[in-house]
Amino acid sequence: MQKEQFLKLLKKYRSGSATQEEISLLKAYYNAFDIQANVLDNLSDSEQDKLELEIKQHIDTYLLLPENNKPILPLAGRKQQKWLAYAAVVLALLVCTVLLKHNKKTPEEVSFVKSSRPAAQANNLLQLPDGSTVILSAGSKIDYPDSFDNRKKREVYLTGEAYFDVRHNAEKPFIVHSGKLSTTVLGTAFNVKAMSEDERIIVTVTRGKVKVSDQNTTYAILIPDQQITYNTVKQEAVQSTVDAQKTVEWKMRDLLFDDVTVSNAAGYIGERFRIKIRITDDRLKNQRFTTTFGKDENLESVLKSITEFNDAKYELNLKNKEVVISPK
Repeated sequence: MQKEQFLKLLKKYRSGSATQEEISLLKAYYNAFDIQANVLDNLSDSEQDKLELEIKQHIDTYLLLPENNKPILPLAGRKQQKWLAYAAVVLALLVCTVLLKHNKKTPEEVSFVKSSRPAAQANNLLQLPDGSTVILSAGSKIDYPDSFDNRKKREVYLTGEAYFDVRHNAEKPFIVHSGKLSTTVLGTAFNVKAMSEDERIIVTVTRGKVKVSDQNTTYAILIPDQQITYNTVKQEAVQSTVDAQKTVEWKMRDLLFDDVTVSNAAGYIGERFRIKIRITDDRLKNQRFTTTFGKDENLESVLKSITEFNDAKYELNLKNKEVVISPK
Protein backbone atom coordinates (compact mmCIF):
# COMPACT_ATOMS: atom_id res chain seq x y z
CA MET A 1 0.00 0.00 0.00
CA GLN A 2 1.52 3.34 -1.01
CA LYS A 3 1.52 6.38 1.25
CA GLU A 4 -1.23 8.28 -0.58
CA GLN A 5 -3.43 5.16 -0.60
CA PHE A 6 -2.79 4.64 3.10
CA LEU A 7 -3.74 8.22 3.98
CA LYS A 8 -6.84 8.02 1.79
CA LEU A 9 -7.88 4.88 3.65
CA LEU A 10 -7.31 6.58 7.01
CA LYS A 11 -9.43 9.54 5.89
CA LYS A 12 -12.27 7.20 4.91
CA TYR A 13 -12.06 5.50 8.32
CA ARG A 14 -12.28 8.79 10.21
CA SER A 15 -15.24 9.93 8.10
CA GLY A 16 -17.08 6.67 8.75
CA SER A 17 -17.15 5.61 5.06
CA ALA A 18 -14.56 2.78 5.20
CA THR A 19 -15.68 -0.78 4.45
CA GLN A 20 -15.20 -3.57 6.99
CA GLU A 21 -12.29 -4.94 4.95
CA GLU A 22 -10.60 -1.50 4.94
CA ILE A 23 -11.14 -1.15 8.70
CA SER A 24 -9.57 -4.60 9.25
CA LEU A 25 -6.52 -3.55 7.24
CA LEU A 26 -6.08 -0.39 9.31
CA LYS A 27 -6.42 -2.41 12.52
CA ALA A 28 -3.73 -4.76 11.32
CA TYR A 29 -1.27 -1.92 10.75
CA TYR A 30 -2.07 -0.45 14.18
CA ASN A 31 -1.68 -3.67 16.18
CA ALA A 32 1.42 -4.85 14.33
CA PHE A 33 3.76 -2.46 16.11
CA ASP A 34 3.79 -1.61 19.83
CA ILE A 35 7.08 0.11 20.56
CA GLN A 36 8.37 3.69 20.44
CA ALA A 37 8.24 5.25 16.98
CA ASN A 38 11.90 6.34 17.11
CA VAL A 39 13.18 2.82 17.74
CA LEU A 40 14.87 2.66 14.31
CA ASP A 41 17.42 5.23 15.43
CA ASN A 42 18.95 2.65 17.77
CA LEU A 43 18.81 -0.43 15.51
CA SER A 44 21.56 -1.92 13.37
CA ASP A 45 20.91 -3.08 9.80
CA SER A 46 20.57 -6.71 10.88
CA GLU A 47 18.20 -5.74 13.70
CA GLN A 48 16.07 -3.81 11.23
CA ASP A 49 15.95 -6.92 8.99
CA LYS A 50 14.76 -9.02 11.89
CA LEU A 51 12.23 -6.45 13.06
CA GLU A 52 10.77 -6.10 9.55
CA LEU A 53 10.29 -9.87 9.36
CA GLU A 54 8.63 -9.98 12.79
CA ILE A 55 6.21 -7.22 11.83
CA LYS A 56 5.24 -9.02 8.63
CA GLN A 57 4.63 -12.22 10.58
CA HIS A 58 2.62 -10.27 13.19
CA ILE A 59 0.37 -8.79 10.50
CA ASP A 60 -0.17 -12.21 8.88
CA THR A 61 -1.13 -13.68 12.25
CA TYR A 62 -3.42 -10.75 13.05
CA LEU A 63 -5.29 -10.95 9.75
CA LEU A 64 -5.99 -14.65 10.27
CA LEU A 65 -7.69 -14.08 13.64
CA PRO A 66 -11.50 -14.37 13.78
CA GLU A 67 -13.08 -10.90 13.71
CA ASN A 68 -14.48 -11.24 17.24
CA ASN A 69 -10.98 -11.95 18.62
CA LYS A 70 -9.31 -8.88 17.10
CA PRO A 71 -8.61 -5.96 19.43
CA ILE A 72 -10.55 -2.76 18.77
CA LEU A 73 -8.73 0.11 17.15
CA PRO A 74 -9.08 3.31 19.18
CA LEU A 75 -8.86 6.59 17.31
CA ALA A 76 -9.26 9.35 19.85
CA GLY A 77 -7.02 11.78 21.71
CA ARG A 78 -3.59 10.48 22.64
CA LYS A 79 -4.38 7.07 21.23
CA GLN A 80 -4.95 8.66 17.84
CA GLN A 81 -1.52 10.30 17.93
CA LYS A 82 0.02 7.00 18.98
CA TRP A 83 -1.78 5.19 16.14
CA LEU A 84 -0.52 7.68 13.55
CA ALA A 85 3.06 7.32 14.77
CA TYR A 86 2.89 3.53 14.73
CA ALA A 87 1.23 3.46 11.33
CA ALA A 88 3.95 5.65 9.89
CA VAL A 89 6.71 3.35 11.14
CA VAL A 90 4.95 0.21 9.93
CA LEU A 91 4.28 1.82 6.57
CA ALA A 92 7.94 2.76 6.24
CA LEU A 93 9.12 -0.74 7.12
CA LEU A 94 6.66 -2.70 5.04
CA VAL A 95 6.29 -0.52 1.98
CA CYS A 96 9.52 1.41 1.53
CA THR A 97 11.68 -1.64 0.86
CA VAL A 98 13.54 0.34 -1.76
CA LEU A 99 14.67 2.88 0.83
CA LEU A 100 15.59 0.35 3.50
CA LYS A 101 17.26 -2.09 1.06
CA HIS A 102 17.30 -4.82 3.72
CA ASN A 103 15.15 -7.59 2.31
CA LYS A 104 17.54 -10.57 2.35
CA LYS A 105 16.84 -12.90 5.28
CA THR A 106 19.68 -14.95 6.73
CA PRO A 107 19.28 -18.73 7.20
CA GLU A 108 19.38 -18.19 10.95
CA GLU A 109 16.32 -15.95 10.79
CA VAL A 110 14.12 -17.86 8.36
CA SER A 111 14.50 -21.35 6.90
CA PHE A 112 10.95 -21.73 5.62
CA VAL A 113 8.50 -19.09 4.45
CA LYS A 114 4.76 -19.36 4.99
CA SER A 115 2.36 -17.07 3.20
CA SER A 116 -1.41 -17.06 3.55
CA ARG A 117 -4.30 -14.86 2.45
CA PRO A 118 -7.41 -14.49 4.64
CA ALA A 119 -10.63 -15.13 2.71
CA ALA A 120 -11.66 -11.47 2.90
CA GLN A 121 -8.37 -10.12 1.54
CA ALA A 122 -7.07 -9.49 -1.98
CA ASN A 123 -5.10 -11.98 -4.02
CA ASN A 124 -1.35 -11.89 -3.42
CA LEU A 125 1.46 -11.80 -6.01
CA LEU A 126 4.53 -13.44 -4.45
CA GLN A 127 8.04 -13.77 -5.83
CA LEU A 128 9.75 -17.05 -4.93
CA PRO A 129 13.51 -17.32 -4.25
CA ASP A 130 14.23 -18.46 -7.84
CA GLY A 131 12.34 -15.56 -9.41
CA SER A 132 9.21 -17.59 -10.17
CA THR A 133 5.94 -15.86 -9.30
CA VAL A 134 2.78 -17.09 -7.59
CA ILE A 135 -0.62 -15.42 -7.44
CA LEU A 136 -2.16 -16.76 -4.23
CA SER A 137 -5.94 -16.57 -4.05
CA ALA A 138 -7.79 -15.23 -1.02
CA GLY A 139 -8.13 -17.88 1.69
CA SER A 140 -5.15 -19.91 0.42
CA LYS A 141 -1.75 -20.79 1.88
CA ILE A 142 1.64 -21.66 0.41
CA ASP A 143 4.80 -22.85 2.19
CA TYR A 144 8.21 -22.71 0.49
CA PRO A 145 11.91 -22.65 1.46
CA ASP A 146 13.61 -19.34 2.07
CA SER A 147 16.12 -20.43 -0.59
CA PHE A 148 16.30 -23.14 -3.25
CA ASP A 149 20.10 -23.15 -3.14
CA ASN A 150 21.70 -26.51 -2.31
CA ARG A 151 18.44 -28.30 -3.12
CA LYS A 152 17.94 -30.74 -5.97
CA LYS A 153 14.31 -29.68 -6.40
CA ARG A 154 12.26 -26.53 -6.00
CA GLU A 155 9.39 -27.75 -3.83
CA VAL A 156 6.41 -25.76 -2.50
CA TYR A 157 3.29 -26.83 -0.57
CA LEU A 158 -0.13 -25.43 -1.43
CA THR A 159 -3.49 -25.42 0.32
CA GLY A 160 -6.11 -23.54 -1.69
CA GLU A 161 -5.71 -22.05 -5.17
CA ALA A 162 -2.70 -20.47 -6.83
CA TYR A 163 -1.42 -19.56 -10.28
CA PHE A 164 2.27 -20.35 -10.88
CA ASP A 165 4.59 -18.80 -13.47
CA VAL A 166 7.79 -20.83 -13.12
CA ARG A 167 11.31 -19.83 -14.17
CA HIS A 168 12.89 -22.47 -16.40
CA ASN A 169 15.64 -24.57 -14.80
CA ALA A 170 16.19 -27.94 -16.47
CA GLU A 171 18.49 -29.10 -13.66
CA LYS A 172 16.12 -28.28 -10.82
CA PRO A 173 12.46 -29.35 -11.30
CA PHE A 174 9.72 -27.26 -9.71
CA ILE A 175 7.17 -29.31 -7.75
CA VAL A 176 3.88 -28.16 -6.22
CA HIS A 177 2.59 -30.52 -3.50
CA SER A 178 -1.17 -30.29 -2.96
CA GLY A 179 -2.58 -33.05 -0.78
CA LYS A 180 -1.49 -36.40 -2.22
CA LEU A 181 -0.81 -34.96 -5.67
CA SER A 182 2.41 -33.49 -7.02
CA THR A 183 2.59 -31.22 -10.07
CA THR A 184 6.08 -31.21 -11.63
CA VAL A 185 7.37 -28.68 -14.17
CA LEU A 186 10.63 -27.31 -15.57
CA GLY A 187 9.30 -23.92 -16.68
CA THR A 188 5.66 -23.11 -17.39
CA ALA A 189 2.48 -21.42 -16.15
CA PHE A 190 -0.36 -23.33 -14.55
CA ASN A 191 -3.13 -23.21 -11.96
CA VAL A 192 -3.63 -25.55 -9.00
CA LYS A 193 -6.86 -25.63 -6.99
CA ALA A 194 -6.73 -27.77 -3.85
CA MET A 195 -9.18 -26.40 -1.28
CA SER A 196 -9.07 -28.14 2.09
CA GLU A 197 -12.88 -28.50 2.18
CA ASP A 198 -13.08 -29.89 -1.40
CA GLU A 199 -12.45 -33.53 -2.31
CA ARG A 200 -11.17 -32.46 -5.73
CA ILE A 201 -7.73 -31.23 -6.79
CA ILE A 202 -7.74 -29.47 -10.16
CA VAL A 203 -4.64 -28.65 -12.23
CA THR A 204 -4.93 -26.48 -15.35
CA VAL A 205 -2.10 -25.51 -17.73
CA THR A 206 -1.94 -22.15 -19.50
CA ARG A 207 1.61 -22.45 -20.90
CA GLY A 208 4.23 -25.21 -21.18
CA LYS A 209 3.84 -28.76 -19.88
CA VAL A 210 3.36 -30.35 -16.43
CA LYS A 211 3.25 -33.83 -14.96
CA VAL A 212 0.59 -34.67 -12.36
CA SER A 213 1.24 -37.67 -10.12
CA ASP A 214 1.19 -39.15 -6.65
CA GLN A 215 3.75 -41.49 -5.06
CA ASN A 216 2.66 -44.44 -7.19
CA THR A 217 0.98 -43.21 -10.37
CA THR A 218 1.42 -40.60 -13.09
CA TYR A 219 -2.08 -39.44 -13.93
CA ALA A 220 -1.41 -37.06 -16.80
CA ILE A 221 1.08 -35.02 -18.81
CA LEU A 222 -0.77 -31.75 -19.45
CA ILE A 223 -0.23 -29.12 -22.15
CA PRO A 224 -1.97 -25.72 -22.54
CA ASP A 225 -5.78 -25.76 -22.22
CA GLN A 226 -5.72 -29.19 -20.62
CA GLN A 227 -6.96 -29.90 -17.11
CA ILE A 228 -7.02 -32.83 -14.74
CA THR A 229 -9.51 -33.27 -11.89
CA TYR A 230 -8.43 -35.70 -9.17
CA ASN A 231 -10.96 -37.07 -6.69
CA THR A 232 -9.14 -37.53 -3.38
CA VAL A 233 -11.81 -39.91 -2.01
CA LYS A 234 -12.14 -42.22 -5.02
CA GLN A 235 -8.48 -41.66 -5.98
CA GLU A 236 -9.53 -41.24 -9.60
CA ALA A 237 -8.42 -38.68 -12.17
CA VAL A 238 -10.29 -37.29 -15.19
CA GLN A 239 -8.53 -35.32 -17.91
CA SER A 240 -10.35 -32.74 -20.06
CA THR A 241 -9.84 -29.87 -22.51
CA VAL A 242 -10.80 -26.41 -21.19
CA ASP A 243 -10.36 -22.70 -21.84
CA ALA A 244 -7.49 -22.18 -19.42
CA GLN A 245 -7.81 -18.38 -19.42
CA LYS A 246 -11.38 -18.62 -18.11
CA THR A 247 -10.19 -20.99 -15.38
CA VAL A 248 -7.68 -18.44 -14.11
CA GLU A 249 -9.93 -15.36 -14.34
CA TRP A 250 -9.93 -15.24 -10.53
CA LYS A 251 -6.39 -13.81 -10.58
CA MET A 252 -7.68 -10.58 -12.14
CA ARG A 253 -9.26 -9.45 -8.85
CA ASP A 254 -7.70 -7.00 -6.37
CA LEU A 255 -4.04 -7.90 -5.99
CA LEU A 256 -1.33 -7.29 -3.39
CA PHE A 257 2.19 -7.10 -4.85
CA ASP A 258 4.23 -8.46 -1.93
CA ASP A 259 7.92 -7.44 -2.11
CA VAL A 260 8.27 -8.23 -5.85
CA THR A 261 10.69 -6.85 -8.44
CA VAL A 262 9.61 -4.23 -10.94
CA SER A 263 10.38 -6.79 -13.66
CA ASN A 264 7.99 -9.40 -12.26
CA ALA A 265 5.31 -6.79 -11.63
CA ALA A 266 5.66 -5.61 -15.23
CA GLY A 267 5.25 -9.17 -16.46
CA TYR A 268 1.96 -9.54 -14.64
CA ILE A 269 0.69 -6.10 -15.69
CA GLY A 270 1.61 -6.77 -19.31
CA GLU A 271 -0.39 -9.98 -19.22
CA ARG A 272 -3.33 -8.36 -17.45
CA PHE A 273 -3.62 -5.44 -19.89
CA ARG A 274 -2.29 -7.32 -22.93
CA ILE A 275 0.51 -4.87 -23.55
CA LYS A 276 4.29 -5.22 -23.92
CA ILE A 277 6.33 -3.59 -21.14
CA ARG A 278 10.04 -2.92 -21.59
CA ILE A 279 12.32 -1.79 -18.74
CA THR A 280 15.49 -0.03 -19.89
CA ASP A 281 17.58 -0.28 -16.71
CA ASP A 282 18.80 -3.50 -15.02
CA ARG A 283 18.92 -1.92 -11.58
CA LEU A 284 15.34 -0.78 -11.95
CA LYS A 285 14.28 -4.25 -13.13
CA ASN A 286 15.53 -5.78 -9.87
CA GLN A 287 14.22 -3.07 -7.56
CA ARG A 288 11.63 -4.48 -5.13
CA PHE A 289 8.45 -2.88 -3.83
CA THR A 290 5.07 -3.57 -2.21
CA THR A 291 1.70 -2.10 -3.14
CA THR A 292 -1.93 -3.02 -3.85
CA PHE A 293 -3.89 -2.64 -7.08
CA GLY A 294 -7.66 -2.71 -7.38
CA LYS A 295 -9.30 -4.89 -10.02
CA ASP A 296 -10.90 -1.84 -11.65
CA GLU A 297 -7.76 0.29 -11.91
CA ASN A 298 -6.84 1.24 -15.48
CA LEU A 299 -3.41 0.79 -17.07
CA GLU A 300 -2.22 4.37 -16.62
CA SER A 301 -3.21 4.41 -12.95
CA VAL A 302 -1.18 1.24 -12.35
CA LEU A 303 1.84 2.49 -14.32
CA LYS A 304 1.80 5.82 -12.48
CA SER A 305 1.71 4.06 -9.12
CA ILE A 306 4.62 1.73 -9.95
CA THR A 307 6.86 4.38 -11.47
CA GLU A 308 6.30 7.02 -8.79
CA PHE A 309 7.07 4.52 -6.06
CA ASN A 310 10.28 3.36 -7.77
CA ASP A 311 11.51 6.81 -8.84
CA ALA A 312 10.93 5.99 -12.50
CA LYS A 313 8.95 7.25 -15.49
CA TYR A 314 7.00 5.58 -18.27
CA GLU A 315 6.12 6.19 -21.90
CA LEU A 316 2.88 4.64 -23.18
CA ASN A 317 2.35 3.96 -26.87
CA LEU A 318 -1.20 2.68 -27.26
CA LYS A 319 -0.85 2.36 -31.03
CA ASN A 320 2.02 -0.11 -30.70
CA LYS A 321 0.67 -1.52 -27.41
CA GLU A 322 3.99 -0.90 -25.71
CA VAL A 323 5.19 0.69 -22.47
CA VAL A 324 8.77 1.76 -21.78
CA ILE A 325 9.77 2.20 -18.13
CA SER A 326 13.05 3.93 -17.30
CA PRO A 327 14.73 5.73 -14.38
CA LYS A 328 13.93 9.42 -13.90
